[in-house]
Amino acid sequence: MLVAAAVALLPGCGGGSGSGSGSASASSLVRDGFTVYGPWARPTPATATDGVVYFSLRSDTADALTGATVDPAVAARASLHTTTGTGAAGGHQHGGGGGDGTVAMEAVASFPLEPAKVLVFAPGGNHLMLEGLARPLVAGQRVAVTLTFSSGRTLGVDAVVADNPPV
Repeated sequence: MLVAAAVALLPGCGGGSGSGSGSASASSLVRDGFTVYGPWARPTPATATDGVVYFSLRSDTADALTGATVDPAVAARASLHTTTGTGAAGGHQHGGGGGDGTVAMEAVASFPLEPAKVLVFAPGGNHLMLEGLARPLVAGQRVAVTLTFSSGRTLGVDAVVADNPPV
């Protein structure tokens, strides 16, 4: 019940079940020891093949975000990514970021969660990549994703598609 879906950096770069699963609205949700703030996704152009989900996440206990799933009617898969401004080898390259004018995006196996610390997923940083979009993400639509954690817990998040993050 919290987490966001968003698309940024690229025209297109931007649900499971289990114990403790739930769904989040676009503002915030507190459930099963997690708090998710402002899940959202940017609309994608008609030709986009990828989208991105953004949100902030807090856990009451030490854990790790290890992945996510999305309904195949939305995208083929969801994966964790981070963006750096170094243009480092191994990541996808896009204009406008690091000292050399590029940013590098790379897949990440997991994001550690420290108790009571907020992990931020935002444009230009960490994000949940929706790969192989089935159709464009349209403003006003909601995208459901399920976050998975090393503890075995899952958390359903409902992200709103919008031009800007929810307030």
